[in-house]
Amino acid sequence: MRPARLALLLGLAACAELAERPQPLPAGLVGTGDPLRAAAFGLHQGLQDGGRSLSGRPEDLALALARLEYLAEAAALDEGGAPMPSALRAALAEARAEARSALGIAEALPPRQVMRALLATRRALQAGDRPGAEAALAAIARPGIDPPLRRLSDPGGLPLAALAAQRLMDELRMADAVRTWRGDSLADAPRQGISTQGLGGNTDR
Repeated sequence: MRPARLALLLGLAACAELAERPQPLPAGLVGTGDPLRAAAFGLHQGLQDGGRSLSGRPEDLALALARLEYLAEAAALDEGGAPMPSALRAALAEARAEARSALGIAEALPPRQVMRALLATRRALQAGDRPGAEAALAAIARPGIDPPLRRLSDPGGLPLAALAAQRLMDELRMADAVRTWRGDSLADAPRQGISTQGLGGNTDR
């Protein structure tokens, strides 16, 4: 094999390996410990009432919705060691679509792009930089909608997000009950549920 062709093949192989590696999570999404558990608890804490308790607290809602984006993506990609139940996967996908519609976020955008924009919005709001927050949200908003930051302050009810948050917690408690969070395989558990290797850690608020 010619050296140039060999170098090309090796380069393609390296690119493929890098593409398969999990991308690092955006900073500020979760605290220390396992990201899936941290995001799951944070999501339930923020959206168990459909986000009503976060009305007027756009920085906290931005974090909750960034976690929803992460969990919906993790469910779709079967991250965490074992597939999540299909009903939970569907619930998270529907909740994400509901949240994007409420905020006027373009549906076709990649989850990581939306996560980063929501977290940038949160950081700007925490710093008192309202123009920066508006710019971060405008980057992912559909053209011609109401100011996205106003929607983030009062998105209306998010009942599908509340349902997904509760369903996720129910699956997590089932996983804990059969001790799968200790690292056992779900295949050895008496009931299939959410992946467990990914559900241990601390939350941040």
